[in-house]
Amino acid sequence: SGTYDAMSVYDAIDNVGAEEVWVSGYIVGGDLSSSSASFESPFTSRTNILLGPKKKVSSRNSCISVQLMSGELRDALNLVDNPELLGRKICLEGDIVASYYGLVGIKNIVDYELF
Repeated sequence: SGTYDAMSVYDAIDNVGAEEVWVSGYIVGGDLSSSSASFESPFTSRTNILLGPKKKVSSRNSCISVQLMSGELRDALNLVDNPELLGRKICLEGDIVASYYGLVGIKNIVDYELF
């Protein structure tokens, strides 16, 4: 298992409830609220990022939300401190939840790999 058999963003949306799975996508934005998201810097929130199926998207509806728990993960992946990550491909290992900020989301992340 691992990053080689990671699900796509679209696969993840179809697999709500899966736990400890790898999901692959692009960091396309952040600053999530229940109805909006930001796709360009400067960003203001360190607690979440938005994962898209390709490097640039304009609609949050094609994306999944990612919760960044405090600590090393948040420090490494938030777009406030790491704006250069925008557009980067990433694989995340965590649990797929039905709703985080109104989108299918990934929580409880235990590992990640940037490409």
